[in-house]
Amino acid sequence: MTSTGEKLAASVITPSIESFDSLIQFMENSDQFWVIKDTESRFVYMTNIARHYCDLPMDFNVEGRLDSECPAFWSEHAPAIQKNDNAVRTTGKTKNILNTFTYGGREKRIQPFLGDVFPIYKDKKCIGTVAYLKKLEFYSMHHFIRGEYPSKLVLSKPDDFFTDREFDVLFFILQSLKPKEIANQLNISHRTVSNKVHSMYQKAGVNNLSDFKQFCISKGYDRYAPTKFINPHPFIVL
Repeated sequence: MTSTGEKLAASVITPSIESFDSLIQFMENSDQFWVIKDTESRFVYMTNIARHYCDLPMDFNVEGRLDSECPAFWSEHAPAIQKNDNAVRTTGKTKNILNTFTYGGREKRIQPFLGDVFPIYKDKKCIGTVAYLKKLEFYSMHHFIRGEYPSKLVLSKPDDFFTDREFDVLFFILQSLKPKEIANQLNISHRTVSNKVHSMYQKAGVNNLSDFKQFCISKGYDRYAPTKFINPHPFIVL
């Protein structure tokens, strides 16, 4: 099956250097996360949106650099990234990846992306790889049942309706964990969890778990994932 990235770029990838220039122009105008690398996994091109989420200085020139040569948190995982690039080039098959980027300077933020890495060709010879990523979409069972479109995963606290700790408890409630399991996850007492659940029920104006979950869905809290509970590994091949 043709990937999203391949479909988007298919019309401009042909065996000519003019088309390669058109590919870069296409990426510049797309306002999406695109990266091109050569046969040695050295950067050829990166869109500004990619630079933003990679948290690279705007004056840093990525052209000709390896992942390990970039001032980014993911540089220490360069061997795994380059191994994946090589597999794409040698097999000619698209690889699906999950990237979790930490960005924002001192005020660190985390944003997961799902994407594809696929080969590009010139004169029927592989000349490198293209990576196309998009923000991870959240798709729960209530979306499926109601025929709704997926939503964006929220990684910053949605609002101040609940306290930070209550949102932590809420997150695990929505994952269907029992109070004792939540207590173990948060390293707090079972009584503390019960007290917080009671307090949240009062704030939400409900008195049972089913109504509380419906309240959370209506507020979009089911899309919230506290960054402290996200796998910190920035690069995973799916």
